[in-house]
Amino acid sequence: MLSRVADSIYWMARYVERAENLSRLLLSTQDLLLDAGSEGVDEAQFWQPILATTGDEEAYSKLHKKIKGKDVTDFLALRADNPNSMLNSIKAARENARTVRDQISDEIWESLNSLRLFAESAEGKTMHRTQSAAFYERVLRGSYQFQGIADSTTPRGEIWHFLRLGTCLERADKMSRLLDTCSGLSLELPPHAQARPLRWAALLRSCSAWHAFMAEHRRLDPTKIIAYLLLDETFPRSIACCVAEAQSALQALCACSGLQGMPAPLRHVGRLRADLAYTTVEEVLAAGLHEYIDDLQTRLNQIGEAIFQTFVLHAELSQIAEESPVETSAPGAYHAHASEDVQVQQQQQQQQ
Repeated sequence: MLSRVADSIYWMARYVERAENLSRLLLSTQDLLLDAGSEGVDEAQFWQPILATTGDEEAYSKLHKKIKGKDVTDFLALRADNPNSMLNSIKAARENARTVRDQISDEIWESLNSLRLFAESAEGKTMHRTQSAAFYERVLRGSYQFQGIADSTTPRGEIWHFLRLGTCLERADKMSRLLDTCSGLSLELPPHAQARPLRWAALLRSCSAWHAFMAEHRRLDPTKIIAYLLLDETFPRSIACCVAEAQSALQALCACSGLQGMPAPLRHVGRLRADLAYTTVEEVLAAGLHEYIDDLQTRLNQIGEAIFQTFVLHAELSQIAEESPVETSAPGAYHAHASEDVQVQQQQQQQQ
């Protein structure tokens, strides 16, 4: 597979997952505000963690002096000059799909094109203004449709593995950011005065883990929630499960039979999976959840960089060195607000 194609497929999957995660996050925050409305709390304390999760605090502060719900949702959902907005993630996913149109099924292309048309349409903008919850649910269904179609129409070859790799790494990154927003909350349970059951419930809902967690544990317990979302390989959105799936995809792509000559991405992801498998939630909390998440995000970024160096940059340089025919289109994936000469270097749209 051409490195350009692999990179576009990988980022197509990442951008769809990014839009889905942002939709779920905004939807759960709105529900949290409704639940907490009777407490008379300042809404800024609910929206500020969202901006921290997406890394957009600085960009938002340049446009707005105060944190208000409507301003935050507009900025994160449909702001064209915000490269991390839901709109730009959907557009980037569709543009990457367009560049590899001949490599993906017609149904995948049609699902992404339809989602992009909706997000840019007058109908979509009106829906977000008047029925924002319905807008977020529409984006969620679009992402579910994309994933279901990809699952049922993509052969289990290189394209499939790059799709899964992009989805799992993006999902792990967003889960780590969500957990980090709760790192400052008390782990105490009601009736303790510092208990925050609504915030922990919102965390579970923001990653569609409420029913799965409650079916297993029956009651909210912050320590068990952290363990579930971080270390439980049975839940498909947990960090441990995402890293395990990423490892499986990389093993298939690298076809490595031993430790000697193991490519960097496979080595990084294998080490991270082993660490997660042998770590306890008590050890995480003893080290500090925020500090642990910081290190985890650094390691996820290392995996992403190693993937780029191994499958994109190195492959492009090898192709040039061998004087093979080079396609006229720009190498690398499409990223919103990135010029062609830096596209191949841009691996993270979001700030640390």
